[in-house]
Amino acid sequence: MPAVPPSRRQLLLGTGAVAALSVLGPAGTAVAAPPNGPSTRPPTRPSSGPDVTELGPGNSDFPLMSATLIGDTLWIGSRNLAPARVIGHHLPTGRVTATVELPTGNFVQGSAARDGVLHLGVTDAPGAANLYRYDGTLTALGNVPGADVRDVAVAPDGTVYATGRQKGRAAGPGLYAWSPATGAVTEVTSPAPGATQGRAVAATATHAYLGVGSNLAGGGGATRASLYAVERATGAVTDITPPDLRGDTIIRRITVLGDDLLAVSTEGAPAHVALLDPAGHRVLRSFAVPGTKSVTNFQRRGDTLWFTSTEHGVLWRHDLATGALDQLAVPVPDGNSWGLGRLGDTLAGVTEGGTVWTLDLGTGTVTTRDLVEAGAPAAPQLGMSVAARAGRVYVGGNGSIALHDLAAGTVHKLPVPGEAKDTLVLDDGTLYLGVYSSQGIWRYRPGADRAPVEEAALPQEQNRPQVIRRDPDSGLLLLGVQADTTGGGSFVTYRPGSGRPTVHTDPLGPEQMVRAVAAGRGQAFLGGDNARPTGPRGDLAGWDPVAGRELWRTATDLGAGVSSLAVHGHTLYGLTVNGRAFTVDLRGSGRRGFTPVIGRRADLGAVSGANPRLLALGGALYGVSERTLFRLDRDTLAATVLVELDAEWYSGARLAADEDGVLYTLRGRELIAVRP
Repeated sequence: MPAVPPSRRQLLLGTGAVAALSVLGPAGTAVAAPPNGPSTRPPTRPSSGPDVTELGPGNSDFPLMSATLIGDTLWIGSRNLAPARVIGHHLPTGRVTATVELPTGNFVQGSAARDGVLHLGVTDAPGAANLYRYDGTLTALGNVPGADVRDVAVAPDGTVYATGRQKGRAAGPGLYAWSPATGAVTEVTSPAPGATQGRAVAATATHAYLGVGSNLAGGGGATRASLYAVERATGAVTDITPPDLRGDTIIRRITVLGDDLLAVSTEGAPAHVALLDPAGHRVLRSFAVPGTKSVTNFQRRGDTLWFTSTEHGVLWRHDLATGALDQLAVPVPDGNSWGLGRLGDTLAGVTEGGTVWTLDLGTGTVTTRDLVEAGAPAAPQLGMSVAARAGRVYVGGNGSIALHDLAAGTVHKLPVPGEAKDTLVLDDGTLYLGVYSSQGIWRYRPGADRAPVEEAALPQEQNRPQVIRRDPDSGLLLLGVQADTTGGGSFVTYRPGSGRPTVHTDPLGPEQMVRAVAAGRGQAFLGGDNARPTGPRGDLAGWDPVAGRELWRTATDLGAGVSSLAVHGHTLYGLTVNGRAFTVDLRGSGRRGFTPVIGRRADLGAVSGANPRLLALGGALYGVSERTLFRLDRDTLAATVLVELDAEWYSGARLAADEDGVLYTLRGRELIAVRP
């Protein structure tokens, strides 16, 4: 970040502390697309670019996704940092004492230990190592082909088992094994071709266990929670799913607890826990955990079982002798829990936003520590969202929002459980957030709220907000949402401050999420997409958001899902997830029976990456992708590249503008202000 950041006035005037002025190459030729076919001509590149001011990392922190206790040190795996890394947090001193960088991967989600040796599995390492061992020296073990490794386990003989998500694989998620004898990774079994991912593994001397389901890209008959026991000597596979868990979404965790219990948790409504006898896989006890979606991270001492749930960082205690279930009234930090260890009379865990906590079981004393303050190496993480107004810019990440105060030149961390997938700022300065997973609608009022607070819940299955917009005519907030587990999604309208959202489930049918929303002419316009590789996508619909009724709906021939929509005048502008621009004439769209016709089209493949987004600002129309920030000609759909970005977002690029027309987005992982 610059030592003396520019003021907002300097940004607007393009003078003063401008850290980088983007001057792009010679102009090309902009050609409008013919009415019935995409343009293949290159975009215009202006001879001199806009003023671009660097504002430092968008959201720099230590988000995390796993934790395993070895001795008195909690080994914590990062999420969305480059390079991926594991840190050692020493519980007695409360300090980070070691950092290990991994050569591949994004999430360090799989984590397990045996005999003091740490084993790791990572996501996003195509064709490269995604299994590692760390015993003071990092060793790459091999590659689970095509997988985002979600969980690992180590058998007593040192065999490492792994599973994860293998997108588009007809055989479904597999159970894989790395052999210490041969050094090779082999597929053991893939018993559930209809599941969308494997989430849990465990191992004993005689069996390996695989838990699968469909908490991502669900619906359409996808397999739900299923648990398999694999006899290690013969490879025989047995479905041992406890009856109470069969209707749930996915097996989230399998844990061997001593010699006689196997604990299974799952995502459901509510979540369930089952205790099994590993000898015959008989269910010893099964119970629901009220008010929870998912249960994770088990520890045991005698007849006492502790575990965490994803809702608000809750810690639970279960008495195996009496069956009593208690929610412990301890201030465990909000957010998804990614690890739980026990050191004597102390429980220790971590939450996704970079917090480690301990609970003294004797006194009930809870301590919390921000990992960056404890010495963790903060780094820019992948961006989630961006919003701007009144000299403040907000950049969403895992477990937090970074608030950039441009006048003061400061960045402040605002904790948020989950991921703020999209955000906007109202005229009064209130920030609204659509938060994944199943966190609903949150709010932050500068000067009034110390941190964002939950304002309205959404149905649990409507878990992944894609877009949040404001209807200028009614003042309603409009959200498009994806339902990961059931498929489809919802269109949500919400009056700020009311606490009562109206949820219209599957407005584009049971298979399409609502990825895009725009407002104008007193209407809301919805664009659909599909998380599954087959099925309908690209539908459009018009709604009366106040009356809560559909005005029209139609399938399109766009050939892809709709990524973003914007309204200018009587025209609806859209971008598809694969970078095609299109228009719809909205005259007459307020009447039932209106049939939209796709008008102009253009192929923006030379400009756009996946999931580009539009922003209508005054008389201009801007688009952003991970590759570029561009201006779109409203009449011809010709694209003019303003800034080359090579931006690093988690789920598609985002673009915001403040009240003075300054644009904000990421270049790489750095926040930039663009005065076009």
